[in-house]
Amino acid sequence: MTPPLATNAPAEGIPQPVRIFTWLLVCAGLFFAYVFTFNPGLSFPGARITDYSSQLGFASTGVRVLGSVAALLISLIFNKPQWLLITLVSRLFIEVGDILVGLAIGGTLINTVMIGMLAMLELWAVLRLLKS
Repeated sequence: MTPPLATNAPAEGIPQPVRIFTWLLVCAGLFFAYVFTFNPGLSFPGARITDYSSQLGFASTGVRVLGSVAALLISLIFNKPQWLLITLVSRLFIEVGDILVGLAIGGTLINTVMIGMLAMLELWAVLRLLKS
């Protein structure tokens, strides 16, 4: 019996490099959801979280990060590149917004650079998904 001929059809599902990157995003997202919600001092040593608005801001950011993690996990579990594409595009908008806010309020340079690097990796994943 002869094996079937290889075709140039795109592979089904999420490409492996993007899948690995997404799992890294999930792990980092779980960590930062914890940090924002329960222990902001880990990432923001000077943060004063004694008043209601600060607590609400950090906790709601943690919940939003968890929502993004849930969307990433759903895309991975069901192996749906279209769903992952939508999730990553929305994350890209959030990252760009965070960069602009950071620059506008004079945030730390390292934070802005790290968010920029994350945005570039997410753009790479989006472009990779569009090619597949």
